[in-house]
Amino acid sequence: NIKKIMRELDLIDPNAMGKSLANPLYLRSRIMHALVASVLIMAASGVSQAADSKAQYASCAACHGQKGEGNKALGAPNIAGMDAWYVKAQLESFAKGYRGTKPGDTFGAQMRAGSMALTTPADRAGMAAFVAKLPKQTVASKAPGKANLANGSTQYNALCSACHAANGKGNQALGAPRLAGTDQVYLARQYANFRKGSRGSHPADKLGKQMAAISKMLDPKAEQDVLAYIGTLKP
Repeated sequence: NIKKIMRELDLIDPNAMGKSLANPLYLRSRIMHALVASVLIMAASGVSQAADSKAQYASCAACHGQKGEGNKALGAPNIAGMDAWYVKAQLESFAKGYRGTKPGDTFGAQMRAGSMALTTPADRAGMAAFVAKLPKQTVASKAPGKANLANGSTQYNALCSACHAANGKGNQALGAPRLAGTDQVYLARQYANFRKGSRGSHPADKLGKQMAAISKMLDPKAEQDVLAYIGTLKP
């Protein structure tokens, strides 16, 4: 019923229903006013959220750096330009206790404590969007040891590329993050966390479980080769 819908949307005066429906220009004007008002409200909300995220990032910068470049000494990876969907997913994982709750995961526990400042899904989504817009920062740190890049390429394309893509850019549909351009030392630590159960062992963390299973397929030398090969992929 058009009249009922219009009345519920408060687009026209019920007392002038007949006149409004009989006058397309009047009706169109009221609809346009409603649409413009909605757009302005959403825009104002978006600006407010962006401002909040920028202010909230100040606490993140203490570890991840003002530009999101990371800090090796603090175990904080470079996050600038990281895909928003993945940042949001990880913030949700910390909030739900999927990450940072296992004994021995000191850095994860620190990150979980810090992420608690983002108290709502909107806060976490806003921060993810803010981080994604930061210009990407290159990282010089490399995993220790001498690596065989040819073997790294072979192992990566056999085990990792199906999810993380041959170019290391990741795949949102599979929940696989971008690896190219990410701090190798951080990647090595996370790989170890998956292997020993500090990450990916929560019953509800389905994607983490998949990665935990994969992490057991590489021996230490092959893992080192793969990490070195990932370091050659363009961000």
